[in-house]
Amino acid sequence: MNQQRPAPDPDSPLWTAANGFVVRKDEGIPKLVNGGKESTLVKVTGDQTDGKLSLMSMDVAPGFGNVPHAHGAEDEAFYVASGEFRFINGAGTFDAGPGDFIYVPRLTRHGFKNLSDEPARLMVFYTPAGAEQFFLDFADDPDPSGNPPAEWTAERFAAMADALDAHQMILMPSGDDWA
Repeated sequence: MNQQRPAPDPDSPLWTAANGFVVRKDEGIPKLVNGGKESTLVKVTGDQTDGKLSLMSMDVAPGFGNVPHAHGAEDEAFYVASGEFRFINGAGTFDAGPGDFIYVPRLTRHGFKNLSDEPARLMVFYTPAGAEQFFLDFADDPDPSGNPPAEWTAERFAAMADALDAHQMILMPSGDDWA
């Protein structure tokens, strides 16, 4: 191997420090959004990455779309693991399917909707971490008996207003979001 720099000494922490970690397929903190229409596993939090990155796996019900919004502090990225989604990007939309990657810089209006006839999966990344805390704080815990939580109402969104502000999330719905 031709390297421009010499390799570090074998005693260097570059060789010996085991600072990485693994999160297995079904591991994470389960949360339910809007009556369980979005089943989320918060897989990696900012506490685990020194605030650099967070990751969630979301199973999204057919026809469900989140409220278009923008983040003031984080960039967001999506990897479509299964299903077909429509994404809002500013004032426009585009569709994405399995294997597609979507990047949304902060201060960009965005949202997603599952166009499939069955649940579809998104992997959602935030950098820096932070937005995952909103889900940890405000999404519902699964009921051990399997009953879905109540759908989110205008009153519930109003009760979350301070949290949305604290997370620099701006809700930006319009009448024809998914046209």
